[in-house]
Amino acid sequence: MGAVFKVDGGAGVGFAGDGERTVFPFQFAVFGVDDVAVRVDGKPVTTGFHVALNDAEEAPGGAVIFEVAPSLAVAISIRRHLRLRRLSAYGSSASPRGDAVDRDLDYLTAALGDVDRAMVGSLRLDPADQDKGDLALPRIAPGRVLVWNDQGDGLTNGPDAGEIASAGLHGAMAQDAANRAEAAGTRAETALAGFQKQLAGAAFDLDLRAQNVTLWQDERRMPVIDAPGDRIMDIRETGALVRLSNGGRLSLPGVSAARNGVRYRVVNGDGTMVDVAAASGDQIVPLDGAAARSVHALPIRGDCVDLICDGARWFAASIREGGPVVKLLRTNAQDIPAGGYFIVEWDQVVEDSHGLYDAALHGVGSLPPGFYHVDAGVNFAIGETAVAVSAYVERQGAAGWSTHLQASDIVGSGSNATQSVRVSGIARIGIASDNALRLRVRHSDSVTRQIAAGSVMSWFHLHRIGG
Repeated sequence: MGAVFKVDGGAGVGFAGDGERTVFPFQFAVFGVDDVAVRVDGKPVTTGFHVALNDAEEAPGGAVIFEVAPSLAVAISIRRHLRLRRLSAYGSSASPRGDAVDRDLDYLTAALGDVDRAMVGSLRLDPADQDKGDLALPRIAPGRVLVWNDQGDGLTNGPDAGEIASAGLHGAMAQDAANRAEAAGTRAETALAGFQKQLAGAAFDLDLRAQNVTLWQDERRMPVIDAPGDRIMDIRETGALVRLSNGGRLSLPGVSAARNGVRYRVVNGDGTMVDVAAASGDQIVPLDGAAARSVHALPIRGDCVDLICDGARWFAASIREGGPVVKLLRTNAQDIPAGGYFIVEWDQVVEDSHGLYDAALHGVGSLPPGFYHVDAGVNFAIGETAVAVSAYVERQGAAGWSTHLQASDIVGSGSNATQSVRVSGIARIGIASDNALRLRVRHSDSVTRQIAAGSVMSWFHLHRIGG
């Protein structure tokens, strides 16, 4: 008695070409070489190869043998494709042979198995909805989407792309109107507090030692003071935004219970050294754990600090400042294939004080505008032959990603060693665009090379150095 034919596993297999391999085996049963369908990068091919089937019944399948090895990274798909046909014909005058009947039943079993696998990828109703809906399609309407009807028991033609886009636009307009209404309400509350002294705290008290000071409202209708050089000001307005320029100094008023909750936001407007001095006898306590001090310096353009009085002391909460922005390190090995650029995927965020690391970008996104010092290195495993390696710091702008900084080096040959390829320079981040950075690498070898594992040898360091 022969073995019972069973449909086990899939009736297909996939490979990736490497430019050298020509033989690609498969282990599913077929009944002839015409039952094997071959695709290369998703396109069916019928020439340039032949199919060799196994002889043994216990070892079904065979191999597809290409005349020319498929190129590197080409996707190769080998699947069974059984056409509807009879393998045998039974006459009325003789008994059918057992092996013929067995072969026909095997063919039917395999074909039904293929149909069963194809049905897995089809649309089906949930078992709870089997008697509630009809999946019959409506008449074709170009550009329309399919939606369930109002009764939920059948499909109908829905809106087209233009109607969907229009609905999205109207939704965005409604959201914008809601945001504007909310902002208007906030401005009204701020204006009301400004006219009610008991709610707003102390009023403006400016001590001008020389020249003039300019007072206006910014786009948020918040009071703004632009202090040029050689100014000492005593400002007592809750929520005031103060911009210091040309070495200006801001003098805080003395603390008191009446000033509990008074808050200022101070920004360095032009990059010269400016600072904030506490009133005589008081100190500023940084919220980042630094030592208390009487002067809070803002050395870099764009540096910003919130100053809050709790009635007994002044607290400083830095909003943006110089120093480390993000520090990324790799800890695991990572393969870099030949024949193209490769984005470095960072395993570990050692420091991200501004919450700017975006795993989807494998780099740093949504950077505030200004100038940044970039220092990145990729630790390559040294192989049997030397290879040219290039590292690129890319910046994302309105037109997509583009190279911003680049460095190249030769990684020598050897064994049990690594070498770092380093790229360093100044990157400019714009306003509302060009605000993301990532690292790509490329090597000249025809085979896969590797970024070596290590917690300190592959890095991406980013420091903000100016506005």
